[in-house]
Amino acid sequence: MTFPLTVTDVVEYAFCPKFTYFINVLGLGQFEQKRGSVSAGRKLHNKHERSNLDYVPQGFKGKKIIACKFFSEKYELSGKIDEAIDMENEIILIERKYSDNHKVYPALRIQLGLLSVLIEENMHKPVRKAIVIFNKTQRKAIHVIIDDSIRNESLEMLNDVKKIIKSEIMPESEFDNRCLNCCFRRICPTGSLNSDE
Repeated sequence: MTFPLTVTDVVEYAFCPKFTYFINVLGLGQFEQKRGSVSAGRKLHNKHERSNLDYVPQGFKGKKIIACKFFSEKYELSGKIDEAIDMENEIILIERKYSDNHKVYPALRIQLGLLSVLIEENMHKPVRKAIVIFNKTQRKAIHVIIDDSIRNESLEMLNDVKKIIKSEIMPESEFDNRCLNCCFRRICPTGSLNSDE
């Protein structure tokens, strides 16, 4: 097993458990850089990493942190935040998403939970809130409360990922619409047996 795992590894598991098997056990790449939405999302992140470096959203007082990488020895996990605001008694996490679908899906909730755990361990301040800024054709900010249920769910999922990697057994998954656009659908038993391709 290769450590440390990344937050992205766990988010991919939240999307589909078979991602963990294909990527972390078989060592296959998904070549997501070829997708237009992924490329556009990276351009958005790069733009914000270079502009308005000191801007802090109205209502918050603190120092802005941008594109900082964190590592947890305790959880053998690493991750990179988009932005955060280091306030006197807490840290506000800010994540940017290139999307007009303004919903906090389970995979995003897991991402926020794990990034919060990393921030708290490294910066020794609590993360009680995250702001997700959706920005494609419309800009919308969603506030998410970071509580113990999100942290615990995220850490449980991290453990699930580790179990799959250690066992090297392909996990079960169910066919749904995500399978139709999956980069592994042609080699995945679930995707290939349920699609017309």
